[in-house]
Amino acid sequence: MHTDSKTGQLLHDDHHRTIDLLNAFEAYLERTTEDDIPDLDADGRGLLATLGKELGQGLERHFILEEQWLFPPIAAAAAYEMTADLSTDHEALRPLVRRIARLCALALREGFDEESWPVFRHFGQQLIDGLVLHIQKEETALLSAVDAVLTPAQDAALARVYRHGEEALGDADERASSPQV
Repeated sequence: MHTDSKTGQLLHDDHHRTIDLLNAFEAYLERTTEDDIPDLDADGRGLLATLGKELGQGLERHFILEEQWLFPPIAAAAAYEMTADLSTDHEALRPLVRRIARLCALALREGFDEESWPVFRHFGQQLIDGLVLHIQKEETALLSAVDAVLTPAQDAALARVYRHGEEALGDADERASSPQV
């Protein structure tokens, strides 16, 4: 997806990093069957650590940016249905994200066993399927809407805030003094 805005480019970059991670995750799941419990080698541990971190922090930060800063002006610009659909996706994905992040942490501490591995595979595949579909929706609709609703000044300010991490996004009370979108 081509995007003209800095904020849209940051979202696009997040999507590509996430797709790469999901591809690695899917390859990891496909290397074994439900009954073939993998040993956690260095590569597996690295993948689970990265997956847990990205799902625990990076994805939520991405969702917050969209929900607090982008969906309101996009909805106000006559795209309410799109933002409602994407918000519904976020709410459906959050429990899966939390579950996989917890299962990653547990596996890093204790490894997989005959109970945890099938659960991890099942919910991992659900997350992959749901998140890939969600990213496809955002790439085809959201990024062009971001380009359309943000002024250049709003775009630059929001992109700067987003680059500086979750703390800089703030809560709803801080939005009044932060970049106006």
